[in-house]
Amino acid sequence: MRFTFLVLTTLFFTACGDAPTVFTRLDADRTGVTFINTTGESDSFNILTNEYIYNGGGVGIGDFNLDGRPDLFFSGSESPNELYLNQGDFYFTNVSEVAGIGGGDRWNNGVAVVDVNNDGREDIYVCSTLKGSRANQLYLNQGNNADGTPIFKDVAEEMGIADTSHTTQSAWLDYDQDGDLDLFLLVNEMVDSKSPNSFSRKVQDGTGRRTDKLYRQDRDGDRIFFTEVGKEMGILFQGFGLGVTVCDLNRDGWPDLYVTNDYLSNDLAYLNVAGENGGRYFKDIAFQLVKHTSYSAMGNDVADLNNDGLPDILALDMLPADNLRRKMMLGANNYTYLLNLKRFGYQPQFTRNTLQISQGQRTDSLTGLPLYAEVAMQSGLPATDWSWTPLVADFDLDGMKDVIVTNGFPRDITDHDFGDYNAANSRFFSMQDMLPKIPSVKIPNVAFRAKEITDGIPIYEEVSKAWGIDVTSFSNGAAYADLDGDGDLDYVVNNINDPAHLYRNNAVSGRAEDPGFLRLSVEKDTPSVAFWGSEVTVKSSSGTQTFYWHQHRGYLSSHGRDIIAGVKGEATVEVLWNDGKIKSYGPFLPGETVVLNPGAGTRVLSRDEPSVANLLTPLPSPDFTHEERDFVDFNVQPMLLRKLSQQGPALAVTDWNNDGIDDLYVSGSFDKPGVFLQGTGKGFVRIDSLFNGVIDNNREELGSLFFDADGDGDDDLYVVSGSYELPLETGDFRDRFYRNDDGRFTEVADALADLPLASGSTVRAADYDLDGDLDLFVGNRLLPHNYPKPVESCLLRNESRGGKIRFVREAVPALEGVKNVCDALFTDYDNDGRPDLLLAGEWAPLRLLRNTEKGWVEQRDIFGAGVRNGWWNSLAAGDFDNDGDTDYLAGNFGHNSILQPTAEAPLTASLYDFDDNGQLDFVPFAHFPDEEGVSRSFPFFNRTDFSKQVSKIKGLYGSHGAYAVAEAAEFRKEGGEQYQFRADYFSSVYLENTPEGFVFHALPARAQAFPVFGMLPMDLNDDDFLDVVLIGNDFGGETGQGFLDAGNGLVLLGDGNGGFRSVTSAGSGLFVPGEGRALVVARGSEGPLIVAAQNHGGLVLARPQVPFKVGVAKDDGTVMLPGGSFRRVEEYLGSGYLSQSGPTVWIRQ
Repeated sequence: MRFTFLVLTTLFFTACGDAPTVFTRLDADRTGVTFINTTGESDSFNILTNEYIYNGGGVGIGDFNLDGRPDLFFSGSESPNELYLNQGDFYFTNVSEVAGIGGGDRWNNGVAVVDVNNDGREDIYVCSTLKGSRANQLYLNQGNNADGTPIFKDVAEEMGIADTSHTTQSAWLDYDQDGDLDLFLLVNEMVDSKSPNSFSRKVQDGTGRRTDKLYRQDRDGDRIFFTEVGKEMGILFQGFGLGVTVCDLNRDGWPDLYVTNDYLSNDLAYLNVAGENGGRYFKDIAFQLVKHTSYSAMGNDVADLNNDGLPDILALDMLPADNLRRKMMLGANNYTYLLNLKRFGYQPQFTRNTLQISQGQRTDSLTGLPLYAEVAMQSGLPATDWSWTPLVADFDLDGMKDVIVTNGFPRDITDHDFGDYNAANSRFFSMQDMLPKIPSVKIPNVAFRAKEITDGIPIYEEVSKAWGIDVTSFSNGAAYADLDGDGDLDYVVNNINDPAHLYRNNAVSGRAEDPGFLRLSVEKDTPSVAFWGSEVTVKSSSGTQTFYWHQHRGYLSSHGRDIIAGVKGEATVEVLWNDGKIKSYGPFLPGETVVLNPGAGTRVLSRDEPSVANLLTPLPSPDFTHEERDFVDFNVQPMLLRKLSQQGPALAVTDWNNDGIDDLYVSGSFDKPGVFLQGTGKGFVRIDSLFNGVIDNNREELGSLFFDADGDGDDDLYVVSGSYELPLETGDFRDRFYRNDDGRFTEVADALADLPLASGSTVRAADYDLDGDLDLFVGNRLLPHNYPKPVESCLLRNESRGGKIRFVREAVPALEGVKNVCDALFTDYDNDGRPDLLLAGEWAPLRLLRNTEKGWVEQRDIFGAGVRNGWWNSLAAGDFDNDGDTDYLAGNFGHNSILQPTAEAPLTASLYDFDDNGQLDFVPFAHFPDEEGVSRSFPFFNRTDFSKQVSKIKGLYGSHGAYAVAEAAEFRKEGGEQYQFRADYFSSVYLENTPEGFVFHALPARAQAFPVFGMLPMDLNDDDFLDVVLIGNDFGGETGQGFLDAGNGLVLLGDGNGGFRSVTSAGSGLFVPGEGRALVVARGSEGPLIVAAQNHGGLVLARPQVPFKVGVAKDDGTVMLPGGSFRRVEEYLGSGYLSQSGPTVWIRQ
């Protein structure tokens, strides 16, 4: 009867044209699973007295009666635990009372399904917390009774692991590889007397009451007992643990641990390393592994999400996706919090999900450790509301891992309106009166389908409704397994105060000829220790997939033991077993179940790792670190989207002592003068200042340029003044020109006249009027404290005569519409012999001013259809396709941020006097989904942040809820001084120069993972095609989105047709992890030296491994390459963000 109904329902939906969903939720009448995780409130025990009351329960999946079908275990908070045996056809029977797993007087949390005693039967370890006994329980499987029901006995106390430390979850691993499983316990205790977010000295010596535990399994004959060894084994750091995954981060065959901690406490990456005495211990390498983490980090998983064979890390947080809940739940921009993190030694943390994609091995002094780039915002995974479990698996069997997230919290304790009400009224009312004032909003779980993997970045689309899981709930622990044996992964959810959800996966349905899956299993009585920690690789025409075999991952839960891989056509399998042996299997056809035998194969002595550092050789860095005071821009303009005070430093190259070796000038920051670094041939050494006279440090330098202004054969120096820190009227924003006097530099005060007064950015030189001397373009970016009010840039004609240096500003109508310039490039794009001017700026399109006999003319049509307003940072040029004209690169903000503007959903901003107080207010607007999921434009910041700039906003919108539904149109204002801004295109691009104009090509995805600043074209791999080196990052974002730090130095290898292949730091050898800014090439004694500058960091030096020589251009501007082809070249006096390389054309020898 049930089957007939299913068929008729399917036919009905097909006839109506509705596509079947990937999942179907089956109710309790259909499945027999009636478990409800009941959690109540009282006046003495509620969300206001204990924040962990709604952290929920877990799910454990295992074949407890060895009948070949996965069974279900649920842990209960105030409900007893329950065990359901799988009867087939998605029907289960409750055997909890007979099995003896109820839990008694305990608040049960995490569930670990594990064969502790290696007898081939799966046991259950349950963590307890909050109240009641709090003694963890180990339900040892005694085998089946006469009715086939497994019977369990709690032996935790006699084995020494009835721990009472408020544990969240356990993870079982053979950390010492002695053939039995040891126990790691995640501890999380709320101490009522102290806020968990209070800054204090970190407890990292193993003495903290919230330090996790490690128990070693020991044996005395047949007796099993455990010994707590955490402190001696390096488990030393206190935290609020919510998630733990066993993994192999450095792929050395020893199990590691990744721990996500709630609140202020940092996440931990415990690497299993060798001790001096031959033993093992754990070392936390989180600071070396990742640059930032989630703040209120919940569950996590470590899996290969981009199919490159390396382990990636997904951690969950609480950022809502829709505008209403963002405005009601998300905290205000608080940069002081970031300063305190640094002060107290904590790693940066931000309130959003994080996806750390492995970049391979580090190439700096920490060689051998893995390196990660965080790309959740680019991948589409940053916001899933109050989240708990990440389920990472290939649910639709297309060969790519999808993500399902459980979420929900019965009381929106962070609701801002409740927070205001509580602050004003809590002393007048009882808790029982206050509790109903806290909103309670059920939300659906979220499903993300892996849409594509492009250039190592997995891209996801949200498909919750399409997959049939958009049922609202308060969901915590969850697990997946093939419950009905059809070859796809079903999933099970533990809900608060609602029945558990069972979702049947329909991916295999209707695919009889091509089932699309391969099941990998072991014999049902195989002990966990025999195969946990093995690495499995599956190859088919759908790609290569890697799995780390372990059942404990996510949040509070244990998954089924089988691996399900989506495959197309024949598939082969390779298993690196946990004992170090490797064996290949197959080929197999889709739909097969392969039972593998642990321990088979040949022992592997070492792993084949990807090649490391085969393009550039790192060199010792000079004794120099750029220093930048941490000015808080948000205290001046509270609604800035990012800081503007950490734009430098610039690098300028020349040979000031004429020894054939290039030297460097590094621009100064506020109160820190610029620095001269003299080339040694293999590097640089800092020397005393070459400036004559007293230098005023009460200014900040940006663009710098060496050029021969007076035609006397030596290079003079122009330095741009640019800063956000001081108001225009109090800061010194005069640019400086320094004449070269026999290798020293003297300021010429009257060389520059009639320059616009603004915060400058860049300076470039070319003989644009073809009179034999070098003229200038000076770009201005902003007015300090009035961003982004438009500012003018200028062209300066060189009128130096008779030893007197003088530059005169030209009236150029084509420049009048050019505002807020970040970079500029003199280039002859049309090969007519006249240098044209390419410009990049913020809230603007790229612009090209053509230099004609009649003057400068803007060429707007050359960029094709569409405006493409971006936050353009930088420009570079080269003949990338060897077709005889110059192509271009433009560095933009990238795709890896909360800001994701498009032409249909742009990022906009207004600068106007919103409250008529005589001060211009900057108000940005961004598109977010409304309550119905429709993208609309809203103020980016919440009401609290808005009120910092415009205090009367609280009067206009009396509650956070009223403000949260106010769209951008409500904030328009007629009349008065005002400026409107728009950005709709954030891709960094390659501009192909064609007879029809410039064709935009987005750079590969890894180049979109960070804001691109420094760019350096160069043929690094000896194929006669230009490649490009990119550096960037921005650590100045408002705290809602945080650091944009996925850049570590990236090389793009050109193919000669405008295409590029990315090479990460592990493959290139260039490691620039900080805020990369200027990037130049200088002449050394053995060829070119690449130099990268970092804001508030050191210089990074590298030498190409391909030998280079100086090239000489022909009269037509081309050079012949070693392979016989030709490339057009231009020599630039300034190219790339705040960069001036040496005036040399490099070609390989």
